Amino acid sequence: MLTTKETGKEHVEGHYEVTETPWATDYAWVPGGEEVERWRLGEVLRPWHAAFAEWQKEEHRHPEEQARMEMEGL
Repeated sequence: MLTTKETGKEHVEGHYEVTETPWATDYAWVPGGEEVERWRLGEVLRPWHAAFAEWQKEEHRHPEEQARMEMEGL
């Protein structure tokens, strides 16, 4: 990854395309060089971070649901 300090952009060698389905979210790597604004770099290289952080917050708000799911799995 190369940094272009003058423009505040980063050169990345590809990005993830995100596909939502009723049962899952699919992340497919698409190779190819492009310039990305530095503030968007995490979103381009790790698009699942925001969804994971939201899932963690929800899990902490409702720990009883996690316990119920674990008990059903036994």
